[in-house]
Amino acid sequence: MVLVAVLAGVLVSLAAVGATNDWWFLESGSSPTPRQAPNVVKQGEWNGHPWQLAAWRSESHPGRFPFTPDGLCFSVTPRGFPAEGEGGVTSCVGAFTGIEPMPETKTSSEMTITFLGGTASKQLPAYIAGPVINKATAVEVRFGNGDVLRVPTFAAPRGRLQRIRFYARPLPTNVQPTPNDTTWLKSVAGLDTKGNVIACLAPLTATDGSSPLSDCR
Repeated sequence: MVLVAVLAGVLVSLAAVGATNDWWFLESGSSPTPRQAPNVVKQGEWNGHPWQLAAWRSESHPGRFPFTPDGLCFSVTPRGFPAEGEGGVTSCVGAFTGIEPMPETKTSSEMTITFLGGTASKQLPAYIAGPVINKATAVEVRFGNGDVLRVPTFAAPRGRLQRIRFYARPLPTNVQPTPNDTTWLKSVAGLDTKGNVIACLAPLTATDGSSPLSDCR
């Protein structure tokens, strides 16, 4: 299974998924219904491996998708495999600052940053990606081994997703994430133009997908 509902972030191994739709994650059997067509936020190439990040606002189906929240879904897929989904991973979160909530998530606390971590495969290197609040111009990733990675953020090209920003970057070669083990990642923080922490998620201490800003300083 490569679609995972998350509150504090997710790390999963990449897997192959077949689909007959133009977007594999809409045929995965557990994806929430999009409230709008998926938007290709950014495309690029990592070490010779082309990739794309797509995102969409979603609505869940209580009973059919009991573990998939309303709010925001995003996916990283090797470019050239939009239908097959080979090597693709999707994550969905609930209320997120900048995304208009559905009635089911209006009572949830709004997240300001989260992450999706992918392990290395033949399609893509290990990476980290996710959404962050609109005022964040960079994301600082702190790893369990003490290393720090600073990543610029980017906006969606159009639509309501422009109310938030995104980040995506391969992981350093000395960082080896392991599924179901959060010790590899200490925190992800959104930074403003002056370098101030304005969004924070420290997985080991987070509550409902959020952490106090002090946990990322």
